[in-house]
Order: sequence, then C-alpha cells, then structure tokens
Amino acid sequence: MCSISRRAFVKAAGMTIASLAVPSLVCARDTGKRPNILFILADDMGLIDTTLFGSKYYETPNIERLASRGMLFTNAYSASPLCSPTRASVLTGKSPARLKITTPACHLPPLDPKIPLMAARAAADKKMITPQSRRFLPTEEYTVAEAFADAGYKTGFIGKWHLGRNEEYWPRNQGFDYDLGAPNPGPPSYFSPYRFQTIPDGPEGEYITDRVTDETLKYLQEHRDETFMLCLWHFAVHAPFQAKEDITKKYRSRTDPRGRQDCPIMASMLQSMDESIGRILDKLDELKIADDTIIIFMSDNGGNMYNEVEGTTPTNNFPLRGGKGNIYEGGSHVPCIIIWPGVVRGGTKCDELISSVDFYPTMLEMAGIRTKSNQSFDGISIVPALAKGASLKRQAIFCHFPHYVPATNNLPSTYVRKGHWKLIRFYGEGPDRSNGYELYNLLEDVGEENDLAQKLPGKVAELDKLIDGFLADTGAIIPIKNPAYAPNLRGWAPSKDCTISTKGGLLVLDSIGGDPHIRCANVPGQRGSMVIHFRMRSNAEGGGQFFWADARQRNFGPNQRISFDIIHDGKWREYSVSFEARAALKAIRIDPGDAPGAIEFDWIKLKTKTGKTLKSWEMEDNE
Repeated sequence: MCSISRRAFVKAAGMTIASLAVPSLVCARDTGKRPNILFILADDMGLIDTTLFGSKYYETPNIERLASRGMLFTNAYSASPLCSPTRASVLTGKSPARLKITTPACHLPPLDPKIPLMAARAAADKKMITPQSRRFLPTEEYTVAEAFADAGYKTGFIGKWHLGRNEEYWPRNQGFDYDLGAPNPGPPSYFSPYRFQTIPDGPEGEYITDRVTDETLKYLQEHRDETFMLCLWHFAVHAPFQAKEDITKKYRSRTDPRGRQDCPIMASMLQSMDESIGRILDKLDELKIADDTIIIFMSDNGGNMYNEVEGTTPTNNFPLRGGKGNIYEGGSHVPCIIIWPGVVRGGTKCDELISSVDFYPTMLEMAGIRTKSNQSFDGISIVPALAKGASLKRQAIFCHFPHYVPATNNLPSTYVRKGHWKLIRFYGEGPDRSNGYELYNLLEDVGEENDLAQKLPGKVAELDKLIDGFLADTGAIIPIKNPAYAPNLRGWAPSKDCTISTKGGLLVLDSIGGDPHIRCANVPGQRGSMVIHFRMRSNAEGGGQFFWADARQRNFGPNQRISFDIIHDGKWREYSVSFEARAALKAIRIDPGDAPGAIEFDWIKLKTKTGKTLKSWEMEDNE
C-alpha cells in the first residue's frame, strides 16, 4: 500500500528517511491535454546517495524538491545491477533476461549473430560457463519512444544511451525525433573537450552535467507549446570521477557522522546533478508547464563500491549490502520519485515493489495511450499505486544476472523478491556445482546478513519455483557446468609452450622454450594506474614481459606490453610492474622468459598505485 507511515518505512527498509508530509491523494484533472513526460535517469546513484534515504554527507536538496512534489518509492528496483540492461528494460518494458542484454557491453561492436550467446568455454577457475550479452537494443523492439511518437508526441533523448555502438541502434533510430545521446559507457571526460562521437564539444572546461542540463532547458523552451516525452539520462555519477573543484573543496573538510561516505569528488558530482534537477524544476515553473509535466526520476543501478577514488570507494551503500554490479540489495535497490500533477499530491510515499520494467506500461496509461494488440510486457502499470494508493497486483519481481564480476565479487545468479522475502539462486555454488541459495527477510534484515535458507527450506522451494517460471517465460540463458573447472589454478592458464600445476602452495610452470607464459582473465574490471607484484624463482633464461588487455584493446599486443628484467638463479625474488589501463581491465599475462626450465610463483598480487590490493592469487595444491 502507498502513503505508509515513516515508522513503517524505517522498519521495512532499516534506514532513516527525511521527514515528508503524507497528505491524501487527489483526483486527476481533466484538462483535455495529454501530459508531457520527462524521464530523468541517474547513472550509478545508490539509494543512500540522497538525503531522503539517510545520507548525512551528500547534499541533495533538489531531489528533496522532487519528493515534495511527488511520490517517493521505498522499494524501487532497477531490473539489473548494471546500466545497459536497465536502460533496455525502461525502453521496452521487458526483462534483460528476455532481451539477452545482461551486461553493459553495448558500447562494443555487435557480436557475430552466427555465434551463440552461450559461451563454449570458461576459464579454469570458473565453476560455470556463463552467457555473453547482446551488445545492442534490437530495432525490432517497439520502444516506448516509438509508442509516444506514434501517439503524436515529440520525443527527445539527451545524455547517456549505451544501447548500441553503431548508428542503426542510436536513439534517432529507436523512436526519438531529437537525439543528443552518446553510446559511451561513460564520458571520456566530464570537462570539454569531451571527445564524444555524437555530442559536440562545448567551450573548454564546460562540465558535461551542466551541458546536458542546458540542452534540456533549451528543449523545454522550444517545445513548451507541444506535447513531449523527453529523456534526460545523465552521465553522472558514472566514472571517470571528475568534479568541479570549487564544489569539491567544501566536502574535503566534511565528515559523515555515520562514518560511511567520505568521497569529496562523488559528493561534488552528486551536487552538480542535484543542481541540474533544480534548474529543470525552475524552468518548468518559469514556462508554466510544470502542472502539465509528469517527471520520473530513478537510477539505473546501485552506487559504485568497487572503484577507488583518492584512496576510498566512490560511495557507501550501507545499510544495504553490495553495490553496482552485485546481486545483493545495494546493486539494484535504487531511489525513485514520480511527480504526476493533479494525480499525486507532493510528499506521498509508497512501499509497493516496482521495477524499471514497469515504466513503459505505466507511462502509456498515464498518457492514455493504448498498447498494441500483440504487445506484451514483463512489467506492469503502477498507476493504481500512483492514482489510488492501491496495492499492485503482482506476484514478484526478478533480476537475472548470470555473470561472474570479479570486481564486485558477484557470482552468476538470479533473485526473486516476493513481499519482504528475497531468494537468491547462485549457479554452481551448491554441492557438486548444483544451485546454491540464500534467503533473506528484508523486513527484518535489509542488510542481508542473516541467511535463512537452511532454516526455511519450504520457503526456498516456493520461491525457487517462481524463479523457474520466470526463467522459462523469458527464455533466459542459464549458466552450465564448466568441464574445464580447475579451482586450484585460480584462473591462470598456460600457453602451448608450457604446463602449469600447483605443488607445495606454489604455481609451477614447466617451460619447453619458445613462448611460455601464463594468463588470467579472473581480474577486477578496474581502470587507471595499477601494479602487478609477484614473487618468483626461475632456472630458465630470457627477459620478462607483462601484458594486459582491457575493454578497448581486448587482445594482448605490443601497445599494452611492458618488459622487465629477470634474474634466473633459482632464488626467490619479488618483481613489480606498473601499468595504466585506459579502460576496464579484462586480462593479464606474465611471460617469465623464453627458454626451457622450471619457474615457480609463490604469490601474485594486483594492486592500485596507492597500494590497495585489488586481487591476490594464493595457490593451493591440485587434488
């Protein structure tokens, strides 16, 4: 039910919320004109990244203004803990599992359609073989923009698209008659020159958050006398972590009384986005179209807790567990506010379960647009909750995230949330690599600390049947057992000129000469300055080389190679190689010489430039 009490919400969410009045809902006005719709999507903004849900470090007064004008949803979820899948769900009303867009790979070249999305193999440290993700939103999908355009609306898109690298998949070919979108996962730079392919650079030093806001205000000015559906999908607060220093400096001396959030750059980026929202609200008021404009505000996934910014994480999602790229609550439980003038009075709250798949059917009903006869959604219209404060007739919401994400410690998984119960199915984590399960009562345990799966097998079975039904209905690609699984090698694989094994807690490389090396894809998706450290002894010969591959250059090559000297005297020595990954790290490789011989590694560690350990490989003996 909607308009719950503050006490009930705090009990349900396990967190504080800014005081908001809860007046009764009012009836919709019959103006004879369809409403405008403005959809503002934040990027990587977590639930606790706003004062509405308990932050004592950030400042978000204009997001509070949004809430004062509309309905705050306390149980809103992105359909994925990563961006492209969620964006696709908004535009289609369909689950990422059905669309086969389950990772944010939509800035990469499309995959060969002849190659199945289910991978043929996996690294030796992976229990399961997991699918690849489609890298674009198919133009065959009838998007919400196309539906509104067909209904006579002007449709505009500004900001981060990330649903197809090639022009055929850009907003202009997916129903938007105005397109100032970028296919990038994040801005190459927050300050002009931005180096976008599709958004012209502004004056030197212009900030991209301000730029997309200026373009939005211009759009509103030019279309004030028309009916429009406009998407402003911010780049903020996605990496790279760059902010205005005049704002950042005020947070450098600030401390969070909760002792959780402490990144001045993130605080500054959030403030810039919050100021954008304030400017937009002011413009709608100035143009006297605020009463004719529905506003939807949401984030595409939870807050980033795996990158490093000035020695700390970008944000902290406590009391939620995990964050962006992770199946726990911090990954997909996000802020959401909907303003619907004449229908929802400001300051109302709702604890009904909603998902990003719901927005398409909801917006159609808000605008009085009928669905096509053959059209179906995985989401539902949440108009009953908005217009009447009624409970939604839905059984559950789902998230299918069948991927290993080393940077966030995520395992391939699917979750279902029904009421206050949440069941997570982990593929390959049970006995003999069967499914493993974790069960949480989020009413009592919002931090997902008390796993009840062993205590309540009946509830696990009940919810697991719902997962089965969801996977079957959507045609989801499900991980399968990896026949090459060899856990003791920790993801390291040999070249054809050597063999590797573990013995006495060491990784042993036996070289026959030529091009012996070891490589590993079990690395965090970090970008920036890093150092590979390892302790090694060798009785072979030749110089050493270190290679890395990233999201820009996915194969090992001379442009991402560093040579280093090796002393082959059979004694233990430590080596360090510094390198710079310009995009998310995908794999690393160590070439410890080019001659026959035995080479042993005691340990291998990947660290940031400041010394934080990102990944450590400690070896165990083969069984």
